[in-house]
Amino acid sequence: MDDLKPIDLGVNNSSLSETTTTEETQYMQPKSQKNLITPILLIIGVVGGLFLGYQLAKDKLMMAGGEVPGASKLAQNPESASSVKAGDVFGAADEKTFRDQAEGVLQPGGIEGEGSHHIERGANASQWVYVTSSVVDLDLFIGHQVTVWGETNSGKKAGWLMDVGRLKVQELNAAEINNIEPAE
Repeated sequence: MDDLKPIDLGVNNSSLSETTTTEETQYMQPKSQKNLITPILLIIGVVGGLFLGYQLAKDKLMMAGGEVPGASKLAQNPESASSVKAGDVFGAADEKTFRDQAEGVLQPGGIEGEGSHHIERGANASQWVYVTSSVVDLDLFIGHQVTVWGETNSGKKAGWLMDVGRLKVQELNAAEINNIEPAE
Protein backbone atom coordinates (compact mmCIF):
# COMPACT_ATOMS: atom_id res chain seq x y z
CA MET A 1 0.00 0.00 0.00
CA ASP A 2 2.99 2.28 0.24
CA ASP A 3 3.12 2.77 -3.47
CA LEU A 4 -0.49 4.05 -3.65
CA LYS A 5 -0.67 7.81 -3.69
CA PRO A 6 -3.73 9.86 -3.04
CA ILE A 7 -5.22 11.73 -5.96
CA ASP A 8 -5.82 15.42 -5.50
CA LEU A 9 -9.50 16.01 -6.19
CA GLY A 10 -9.32 19.68 -5.56
CA VAL A 11 -9.50 19.34 -1.82
CA ASN A 12 -6.66 21.14 -0.12
CA ASN A 13 -5.18 18.75 2.37
CA SER A 14 -1.92 20.32 3.44
CA SER A 15 -1.15 17.48 5.83
CA LEU A 16 -1.53 14.96 3.01
CA SER A 17 0.90 16.80 0.70
CA GLU A 18 3.44 17.12 3.54
CA THR A 19 3.26 13.38 4.13
CA THR A 20 3.81 12.67 0.44
CA THR A 21 6.75 15.07 0.28
CA THR A 22 8.32 13.53 3.38
CA GLU A 23 7.95 10.00 1.97
CA GLU A 24 9.47 11.03 -1.37
CA THR A 25 12.39 12.64 0.46
CA GLN A 26 12.97 9.46 2.44
CA TYR A 27 13.01 7.34 -0.71
CA MET A 28 15.30 9.73 -2.56
CA GLN A 29 17.80 10.16 0.23
CA PRO A 30 19.14 6.57 0.26
CA LYS A 31 19.57 6.69 -3.53
CA SER A 32 21.83 9.74 -3.34
CA GLN A 33 23.84 8.14 -0.54
CA LYS A 34 24.25 4.96 -2.60
CA ASN A 35 25.44 7.05 -5.54
CA LEU A 36 28.16 8.65 -3.39
CA ILE A 37 29.25 5.49 -1.59
CA THR A 38 30.02 3.47 -4.74
CA PRO A 39 32.63 5.88 -6.24
CA ILE A 40 34.21 6.45 -2.83
CA LEU A 41 34.59 2.70 -2.26
CA LEU A 42 35.96 2.30 -5.78
CA ILE A 43 38.60 5.00 -5.22
CA ILE A 44 39.57 3.52 -1.84
CA GLY A 45 39.89 0.07 -3.45
CA VAL A 46 42.11 1.31 -6.29
CA VAL A 47 44.39 3.32 -3.99
CA GLY A 48 44.58 0.42 -1.54
CA GLY A 49 45.45 -2.00 -4.34
CA LEU A 50 48.20 0.26 -5.66
CA PHE A 51 49.65 0.67 -2.17
CA LEU A 52 49.54 -3.08 -1.51
CA GLY A 53 51.19 -3.85 -4.87
CA TYR A 54 53.93 -1.32 -4.19
CA GLN A 55 54.61 -2.77 -0.73
CA LEU A 56 54.74 -6.35 -2.02
CA ALA A 57 57.10 -5.41 -4.84
CA LYS A 58 59.33 -3.48 -2.45
CA ASP A 59 59.45 -6.42 -0.01
CA LYS A 60 60.26 -8.86 -2.80
CA LEU A 61 63.03 -6.56 -4.02
CA MET A 62 64.50 -6.37 -0.51
CA MET A 63 64.44 -10.16 -0.15
CA ALA A 64 66.33 -10.44 -3.44
CA GLY A 65 69.16 -8.37 -2.02
CA GLY A 66 68.09 -5.06 -3.50
CA GLU A 67 68.40 -6.18 -7.11
CA VAL A 68 65.89 -7.61 -9.51
CA PRO A 69 66.83 -11.24 -10.26
CA GLY A 70 68.24 -11.66 -13.76
CA ALA A 71 68.91 -7.96 -14.25
CA SER A 72 72.32 -7.05 -15.51
CA LYS A 73 74.43 -4.03 -14.76
CA LEU A 74 76.02 -2.36 -17.75
CA ALA A 75 79.57 -1.13 -17.85
CA GLN A 76 79.85 2.13 -19.71
CA ASN A 77 81.34 2.13 -23.20
CA PRO A 78 84.66 3.96 -23.52
CA GLU A 79 84.56 7.56 -24.70
CA SER A 80 86.89 6.85 -27.61
CA ALA A 81 88.89 4.00 -29.12
CA SER A 82 92.10 5.52 -27.72
CA SER A 83 90.85 5.16 -24.12
CA VAL A 84 90.53 1.36 -24.43
CA LYS A 85 93.07 -0.66 -22.42
CA ALA A 86 93.89 -4.36 -22.40
CA GLY A 87 91.90 -6.14 -19.71
CA ASP A 88 88.93 -3.74 -19.84
CA VAL A 89 85.48 -5.36 -19.80
CA PHE A 90 82.43 -3.68 -21.31
CA GLY A 91 78.75 -4.56 -21.50
CA ALA A 92 76.69 -6.70 -19.16
CA ALA A 93 78.38 -7.70 -15.90
CA ASP A 94 76.27 -10.84 -15.57
CA GLU A 95 78.19 -13.73 -17.15
CA LYS A 96 75.27 -16.16 -16.73
CA THR A 97 73.04 -14.25 -19.14
CA PHE A 98 75.50 -14.49 -22.05
CA ARG A 99 76.88 -18.04 -22.05
CA ASP A 100 78.31 -18.37 -25.56
CA GLN A 101 81.92 -17.21 -25.92
CA ALA A 102 84.31 -16.51 -28.78
CA GLU A 103 87.80 -15.04 -29.00
CA GLY A 104 89.65 -13.43 -31.88
CA VAL A 105 90.42 -10.17 -33.65
CA LEU A 106 87.38 -7.94 -34.15
CA GLN A 107 86.99 -6.59 -37.69
CA PRO A 108 84.26 -4.52 -39.35
CA GLY A 109 81.74 -6.05 -41.74
CA GLY A 110 79.30 -8.90 -41.69
CA ILE A 111 78.34 -11.40 -44.34
CA GLU A 112 75.49 -10.51 -46.72
CA GLY A 113 73.67 -8.34 -44.18
CA GLU A 114 74.19 -10.62 -41.18
CA GLY A 115 76.27 -9.07 -38.41
CA SER A 116 77.83 -5.63 -38.29
CA HIS A 117 81.30 -7.02 -37.49
CA HIS A 118 83.11 -10.33 -37.41
CA ILE A 119 85.71 -11.97 -35.22
CA GLU A 120 88.56 -13.56 -37.12
CA ARG A 121 89.61 -16.80 -35.45
CA GLY A 122 92.08 -17.96 -38.05
CA ALA A 123 92.71 -17.57 -41.76
CA ASN A 124 89.70 -19.64 -42.82
CA ALA A 125 86.53 -17.52 -43.10
CA SER A 126 84.40 -20.53 -42.10
CA GLN A 127 85.83 -20.17 -38.57
CA TRP A 128 84.81 -16.53 -38.20
CA VAL A 129 82.06 -15.42 -35.85
CA TYR A 130 79.72 -12.76 -37.19
CA VAL A 131 78.58 -10.44 -34.44
CA THR A 132 76.23 -7.59 -33.72
CA SER A 133 75.48 -5.78 -30.46
CA SER A 134 73.02 -3.28 -29.07
CA VAL A 135 74.88 -3.25 -25.73
CA VAL A 136 78.50 -2.60 -26.75
CA ASP A 137 79.73 -0.17 -29.43
CA LEU A 138 81.83 -2.63 -31.43
CA ASP A 139 83.39 0.10 -33.61
CA LEU A 140 85.58 1.15 -30.67
CA PHE A 141 87.29 -2.26 -30.55
CA ILE A 142 88.15 -2.87 -34.23
CA GLY A 143 91.59 -4.43 -34.66
CA HIS A 144 91.86 -5.58 -31.03
CA GLN A 145 92.05 -9.15 -29.78
CA VAL A 146 88.79 -9.58 -27.82
CA THR A 147 86.78 -12.19 -26.00
CA VAL A 148 83.04 -11.77 -26.44
CA TRP A 149 80.13 -13.33 -24.61
CA GLY A 150 76.73 -13.36 -26.20
CA GLU A 151 73.76 -15.29 -27.42
CA THR A 152 73.99 -17.35 -30.58
CA ASN A 153 71.33 -16.67 -33.21
CA SER A 154 70.56 -18.62 -36.35
CA GLY A 155 71.85 -17.01 -39.51
CA LYS A 156 71.10 -17.73 -43.15
CA LYS A 157 74.61 -17.03 -44.46
CA ALA A 158 76.72 -16.79 -41.30
CA GLY A 159 77.95 -20.06 -39.84
CA TRP A 160 77.95 -18.50 -36.38
CA LEU A 161 75.96 -15.33 -35.66
CA MET A 162 76.17 -13.88 -32.17
CA ASP A 163 74.50 -10.99 -30.35
CA VAL A 164 77.29 -9.67 -28.11
CA GLY A 165 76.37 -8.64 -24.57
CA ARG A 166 79.83 -8.49 -23.02
CA LEU A 167 83.32 -7.84 -24.36
CA LYS A 168 86.80 -8.08 -22.84
CA VAL A 169 89.84 -6.57 -24.55
CA GLN A 170 92.69 -9.12 -24.53
CA GLU A 171 95.30 -7.33 -26.63
CA LEU A 172 95.41 -3.92 -28.29
CA ASN A 173 96.10 -3.56 -32.03
CA ALA A 174 96.31 -7.31 -32.54
CA ALA A 175 95.41 -6.92 -36.22
CA GLU A 176 98.57 -4.88 -36.87
CA ILE A 177 100.77 -7.22 -34.83
CA ASN A 178 99.44 -10.33 -36.60
CA ASN A 179 99.37 -8.64 -40.05
CA ILE A 180 95.61 -9.06 -40.40
CA GLU A 181 94.09 -6.73 -42.95
CA PRO A 182 90.59 -5.39 -42.38
CA ALA A 183 87.99 -7.36 -44.32
CA GLU A 184 85.78 -5.58 -46.80
